[in-house]
Amino acid sequence: MSRYLGPRLRIIRRLGKLRGFTRKKPFRRMFKGKGPLRGKVIPPGQHGLSKLLKSGPNQSGGSDYLIRLKVKQRLRYNYGITERQLIKYVRKAKRTKESTGQVLLQLLEMRLDNIVFRLNMAPTICAARQLISHGHIRVNNKKVTIASYMCKPKDVISIAMKQKSLKLVNKNLKDYYEKIMFYKKRLEKSLAFILFKMKITASMTAALNLIKQGNVQVNNKKVNIPNYICNSKDIITIKTKQDSLKIKLADYFKV
Repeated sequence: MSRYLGPRLRIIRRLGKLRGFTRKKPFRRMFKGKGPLRGKVIPPGQHGLSKLLKSGPNQSGGSDYLIRLKVKQRLRYNYGITERQLIKYVRKAKRTKESTGQVLLQLLEMRLDNIVFRLNMAPTICAARQLISHGHIRVNNKKVTIASYMCKPKDVISIAMKQKSLKLVNKNLKDYYEKIMFYKKRLEKSLAFILFKMKITASMTAALNLIKQGNVQVNNKKVNIPNYICNSKDIITIKTKQDSLKIKLADYFKV
């Protein structure tokens, strides 16, 4: 079966983040200047920077045809299917009486390689396809080596009881758990979560609105970023129309 073997970072820069396509992130290809475009990914090519500057921070960028083309390419690259396979899925979805787009996504999500990826047995759909083709996955206690196998709601997906298979899947699950714990610790240190956890706001939405309105300061500096990472030495100041409230984070980080 044909598969994409070209540069993956280039595709990510053009189409945006695709979790099933690759784990690479374009950290070195971000706009580092000042202004609203800071942190935006520079498109690939010689004139990528000029395209970014012309597009602006709030523009969708491109005609209706270009937007639909990018959506189609995102589906293709994310699920690792060819143009011919995508056309077959679209025709199959059109035969049903339900919404074509919804049925199309259901068909793509019920593929075996996608389900193995969603179960965190593999870091990407490409890696999940390799696990399946090498015979590490079982469906209803039967060996299946076809990545495009369409699963059913009551199917049972398991791992082959072999040392190599168990070692591979356990390694992927361990990496995923470590990644989740890393992001959990970062979330607990974020400004919006601290305001909600200390019961300063009733909900996370209220905390986000309070920060975006510019009523929160960290060390006497206005902060408009909800995911701003705080330290134990920081002092948060919340300003209202009547008075201001100062909070030291030393006690919060001790807990």
